[in-house]
Amino acid sequence: EKQGDISEDDTVRFKSYLMSLGIDDPVTRDAYRSDSEYYMG
Repeated sequence: EKQGDISEDDTVRFKSYLMSLGIDDPVTRDAYRSDSEYYMG
C-alpha cells in the first residue's frame, strides 16, 4: 500500500508543479508554444 501511496503522491506533486508553471508564467508558456508551432510549421 505504501508504494501506491508514494506513487500517487509523486504524481500529484508533479501535476501541481506543472500547473504552477502554467499559472505562474502563462505568458512565457504561450510564447514557447507559439515558437514551437512556428518551427514545426
